[in-house]
Amino acid sequence: MWIEFSNFNLKLLILFIFPVFIKIQDEIKPLYLKDNNFYFKTFRYFASYIFAFIPLLIIKCRSKNDNQEIIDKEKKLKEENEELMNKLLPVPTNTFKKREMKKRRYQNIIYIGILCIIGFSCYLYRKFFEKNEYWDAKQTIGVFFEIVDFVGLSYILLSQKLFKHHFIFLGIIALVLLILFIISIPFVNKDYILSSCFYFLFYSLFFGLFDVLGKRYMLKFYQSPYFLMFIIGIINATLFTIYDVFAYFFNRDISGIILGFQNNIKSARDFFIFILDLIIQSIWNHGIWLTIYYFTPCHYFISEYISEYIYFIMTAIEKEGKDELHSTVNVIIFSISDFIIIMCVLFFNEILILNICNLDINTEKRIIERMQLEKEESNRVNILLEMEEENGERDRKTISSCSSN
Repeated sequence: MWIEFSNFNLKLLILFIFPVFIKIQDEIKPLYLKDNNFYFKTFRYFASYIFAFIPLLIIKCRSKNDNQEIIDKEKKLKEENEELMNKLLPVPTNTFKKREMKKRRYQNIIYIGILCIIGFSCYLYRKFFEKNEYWDAKQTIGVFFEIVDFVGLSYILLSQKLFKHHFIFLGIIALVLLILFIISIPFVNKDYILSSCFYFLFYSLFFGLFDVLGKRYMLKFYQSPYFLMFIIGIINATLFTIYDVFAYFFNRDISGIILGFQNNIKSARDFFIFILDLIIQSIWNHGIWLTIYYFTPCHYFISEYISEYIYFIMTAIEKEGKDELHSTVNVIIFSISDFIIIMCVLFFNEILILNICNLDINTEKRIIERMQLEKEESNRVNILLEMEEENGERDRKTISSCSSN
């Protein structure tokens, strides 16, 4: 077969399910949201992260209940080992060990601090530089820079290996996106073409850095995405709320969270819809971080581009006959191009494997298969060597027995 699926992983369903919640949130927000200012929007985003405490608490309780006896034994054994090591090891070694633990704690705090700053900077960047005119280029040049930045950052910060099949499919994606961007130029505001390129370059760089560094943090400190989300959410939401309280009383022009509550939450119904909105946004954010945690930041392309294509089609339906960019001809062109891009993204992330021109040779599936074959061959050789050694031993015993007779 020219095309085959990689090893099936049920967690791949996350990539295709969580984008649905973006559309659900779009339907919920208008039910209560009348003043979606920058401060209230940013607060809602980080407040939705706090809901990660629910799965975090469930996992911790289940782990504690299921393994309490083991945990108690391990804790006791650890204390005994530490006590013994403190007696046996010289003072400098103990000091070095404590220094290393302290250093690791500081690194943990620094990572969290940087992620909080970058996460907030993403929204700050949008506040000062975002224009509605830029979003016509989101599905073309926006996705192009997103892919380039995510791949580049993953290569630099995560040491993600890139092989021939990665470069080929990445090249096809980039070429198709640039062609689509050129096609869309006559239908967008020409005054914003260049500025939209610079906007999406740094937009994807900020968000890419946030996601890739988040992945690096989870790998380095063995933390779950739930813990990471909860910590970032609680820190940024708390600091932002403290800032807004002072801003509200001293300069309301730079305030928005309290004003957002005043303008949007006017009844119990609005409050419950607000909580529902946070939960839906939290599920969407969970989907992103679980994708990054279980796979790679580059797997996020799949969900992102499917979402962008759905938005393009929905916009075309809403603006039927009113917008040249979303004309029937362009919808057909974009649909064919998007199918090619999505297929290339699946090949790039090795969800699908293309078995031509040796494009499959360095995929994870083939590497694992070669390792298994080498292991089987090694076991077979070891068995043959053992059999030869046993036969040789029997021959020696036979010769020795004959000689004694």
